Amino acid sequence: MYRELNEQLAILKEKGRIYEKWNDRLEKLNQEEVEWKAKVQQRLEHLQKEQNDVERLNSMSLSAFFYHLIGKKEERLEKEELELMESKAEYDTACQMLKDIQEQRLQVQQEVEGQRQYEFWQSDYQVLWGKKENDLLEKDAELQQMAEDREHLSGELQELNEADREGEYLLLALERAEKALSSAGNWGIYDMMGGGMISTHMKRSRMDDAQVAIIDAGKRLRRFQKELEDVKMAIHTELHLGGLLSFADYFFDNLFVDWMVQDKIRKAEMQVKDGLSMVRKTLQVLKNGMREHQAQLELLERRYREYVERAD
Repeated sequence: MYRELNEQLAILKEKGRIYEKWNDRLEKLNQEEVEWKAKVQQRLEHLQKEQNDVERLNSMSLSAFFYHLIGKKEERLEKEELELMESKAEYDTACQMLKDIQEQRLQVQQEVEGQRQYEFWQSDYQVLWGKKENDLLEKDAELQQMAEDREHLSGELQELNEADREGEYLLLALERAEKALSSAGNWGIYDMMGGGMISTHMKRSRMDDAQVAIIDAGKRLRRFQKELEDVKMAIHTELHLGGLLSFADYFFDNLFVDWMVQDKIRKAEMQVKDGLSMVRKTLQVLKNGMREHQAQLELLERRYREYVERAD
């Protein structure tokens, strides 16, 4: 049924492979040409410097006269001439390499131009493949089921990603709260030891920071909870954040009115730490679920594509 279409797909894929082979080679040669042009220029500059050194020693400059007087001019000149020969050899080698690369590039360029009609082979291939896929989807129950499974997995993976994103936001807010409460507790100890107005001010400032972070965490927590409701079926496990929600409600009810007491600051800090532990464990479950869904989806995508390609 699909013999002619399959032949067209096979020919197009092979022609595309050949075009991409030559095009990739051309790109590499273009890059090599740029690199060797730079090397030729560097070695030319070095060669010119060595030539200048020899010319200076051959002239009656002050340095040449000085070396002549102390009997080392010939030795010095021999060293400079040797360096000049080495530099010339390096320059010639670079020029030959550049020339060879340019000749290769011209040949490959011709091959690419000869295959230019396949530059957009993937689009043409996808049109033919899509035609075959649509025809199969109307008739083949197995392919229909794979398509449904693929869409279901893709949807669940998207929901897991959304839940993970909200969980990461919540984690950042709780970490800010933990840091602020820890600092407030430390300033509170200093205040109890007679730290004075500065320590009291710093403690209150850190408590304000903690309040902002906790309010943000409360908002994030409720969003996270809603996202988790959407992914329960995807990860086949119960995710409980009830304790963390109760903790957030407690913070809102008290509004930091009596939290200036030192032991309550430390208690709040421990509750935030517990919340952090709970969120991290939940995020780990989500990330495991995301990895599993991604692997299943990639496997299903390969099976689906192979099924369409092999149908005859």
